[in-house]
Amino acid sequence: MKCCDLSAGKLRHSIQFETPTPTPDGYGGSSIAWDTVTPITVRAKVKPTSGAERWQSDRLESNISHQIFIRYRSDLTPEMRINFNGRIMQMLPPINIEERNKWLEIRATEGEAT
Repeated sequence: MKCCDLSAGKLRHSIQFETPTPTPDGYGGSSIAWDTVTPITVRAKVKPTSGAERWQSDRLESNISHQIFIRYRSDLTPEMRINFNGRIMQMLPPINIEERNKWLEIRATEGEAT
C-alpha cells in the first residue's frame, strides 16, 4: 500500500501495544507480565491476509496473518505484541511506508504461542 492510499478515515479499529516486563515470582525466578504502552489506544486499519491450520504435537493449531496500518511511531519494537479486542498478535518489525515517517505497516500473526 502506498502512503497516499491511507487516510485517517480508514483507521477504524482500536489496538493496544503491549511490552514484556519481567516480574519477580517470589521464589528467585521471574515471569513475564505484559504492560500496555502509552497512549493506551491507537487507531489502526486491521486487515486479515491469510489463515492456516496445522497439526503440532498431536493437536490442531491455527493462525491468522494480519496487515495493520497505523500512524508513524518511533517507539515500536519486535518484542512487543498487539492486543486487538482481546486477540493477541505477535508482530514483525514495523515497515515505515515509503520512508516518509507518516504511516507504518505491521505484519502480525494471531494464534502463535506468546
